[in-house]
Amino acid sequence: MNIIFRISVLLISISFFSSVQSEIKFSDRVESYTLSNGLKVVLIEDKRSPSVVNSIWYKVGSSHEASGKTGISHVLEHMMFKGTKTLKPGEFSSIVKKMGGTENAFTSKDYTGYFQKIHTTDLERCIELESDRMKNLRLDGNELRSEIEVVKEERRLRTDDNPVSKTFEKIMINAYGMNEYGIPIIGTMQNLGSISKNDLENWYKLHYQPKNAIAIIAGNFNADQVKGYIQKYYGRYENNKSSIKPNNKIEFSTKASFDVYDKVSKPIVFLSFKKPKFDKNRIRELYALDLFIEIMDGGYSSRLTKNLVDNQKVALDIFLSNDTYNQYPNLIIIGGTPRGKISPEELKLKILEQLSNESINSVTERELVNAKARVKANNIYKFDSVFYQAMQVGMLETKDIGWENLDNYNSITESISLNEVKESASKYFLNNKVFTTILRPEK
Repeated sequence: MNIIFRISVLLISISFFSSVQSEIKFSDRVESYTLSNGLKVVLIEDKRSPSVVNSIWYKVGSSHEASGKTGISHVLEHMMFKGTKTLKPGEFSSIVKKMGGTENAFTSKDYTGYFQKIHTTDLERCIELESDRMKNLRLDGNELRSEIEVVKEERRLRTDDNPVSKTFEKIMINAYGMNEYGIPIIGTMQNLGSISKNDLENWYKLHYQPKNAIAIIAGNFNADQVKGYIQKYYGRYENNKSSIKPNNKIEFSTKASFDVYDKVSKPIVFLSFKKPKFDKNRIRELYALDLFIEIMDGGYSSRLTKNLVDNQKVALDIFLSNDTYNQYPNLIIIGGTPRGKISPEELKLKILEQLSNESINSVTERELVNAKARVKANNIYKFDSVFYQAMQVGMLETKDIGWENLDNYNSITESISLNEVKESASKYFLNNKVFTTILRPEK
């Protein structure tokens, strides 16, 4: 196919999907309500295929843990597949597999989630199975010891043997200590070894109860039937008497800069900027920041890549990490790998030049229009997957932000002015302290 023709087709597609997006809203397909026991239910109807995603989300992750027991949320996620009073270890997964479905789970800093993607005719059975392990988990000491070793090996592979992941972990701990987002999701090796069966039972009873959970069903289903299933299987449970209490803060100190030495062939620069937790009262400012970040790092033609990688040739690559909806204070992390004889210190200065007052003020209306178009186009594809729809809703609901922001995001970002973008960029980058970390090759 001719390259010009392909580009024309792409532009027409983007234009078409953009017009469709303005007509598609989560509010048109979402129904939410709460059972008498406190379980929140979100139903997302999408009739385009016979599949459906059944998921349950618990508002607990590593940010809720305490020093000494880090990683316990992730360990509990593993143990949720090790049997209940009625199911043998692994039987849950075997049943879903026989249905022809898929299932998995995930732990984050804010939540732990479990899901199955199945045919709509198997939905009731999956709701029954998922509700069963909310109350009837069977914790076996031998299974726990075995699974902790599995998690330790996971930590070795994902963190200890991965210099970049290990550096990110050190950066977060330096910024927040063993508190909230500073706590590693996987936990520390020392803490993993100290988690007991009693610890896990207490964590399970404390957090795995209706008032701390959200059931999200997305896809092709009969809403009235599903409501009946949810009431039948989840509505029968009462909450445990234990209450969720905030953790005590662990004292820590923060370094303005530090080096990490590990098995890398070239140094990598990390520049971190502290960002407060998401605040609905500052929503325009935060969405304006998103647009500035899109301008800086929204693809191959973004400013950071175009200026530092392509034009100035001072970096081999550039990366940027940012979470719009952070429940606790978090970091925006920008970095990259120096090219050729460019030193890490020189690359740091070049990156900061892109965040200077002169650079921020040079952002054009055209760049903003393009950034808004890319953001809108990216949101279009979120509707193509029922799993991704459930993920988007779950991530916001577990942070007590609300799925309604999925609709508000497009309308608000579309109305944000160039001046708002520049003001937000100045606040979070120009007038904000930078923390420097350099990952260097081992000496």
